[in-house]
Amino acid sequence: MQENDPLIFKYADILEEGGRSVELSPAPAVYADAFDQPDTVKSMHLEMEFSVGGDSILLEGKLRGEFTLNCSRCDDPVTRTFEDSFDEVYPDTVEYIDTRELIRETAALLVPMKVLCSEECKGRCLVCGINRNRQTCACTTGRTTAFDVLGSLKIADKDKPGKKKL
Repeated sequence: MQENDPLIFKYADILEEGGRSVELSPAPAVYADAFDQPDTVKSMHLEMEFSVGGDSILLEGKLRGEFTLNCSRCDDPVTRTFEDSFDEVYPDTVEYIDTRELIRETAALLVPMKVLCSEECKGRCLVCGINRNRQTCACTTGRTTAFDVLGSLKIADKDKPGKKKL
């Protein structure tokens, strides 16, 4: 246990002070391993409020981070800011309150599954791969589906909807 780590707190100190407020801006490298690409995290800001109540300490916090991600349609880099809150209760049986993993999990969950550079993003061409936001191509996708064969079926007049069957 690293007592000098700014994300680890001594339970007795918080209890003695009657609570504690903390604001930190941890280095982005601390969270790099929580993401696929190490340079995803640009900045982080953390606010934590420890409250003493009975035989436990309540931690309420908010994490705000700026991330560089790839657009889900065109794959261009996009920088966005996301924030979320978290809370945790620590019983009086612990000596230290280690918030590192809680914050790492919160940071990893801040980023949505899909990020778009804009709602109007046209994505990439499925044939040639150009970014259709910047260029227009003459490719045709020639997509076929399993239902295309249904277009060639002939339906007898008596089976068409709206016709009475005799």
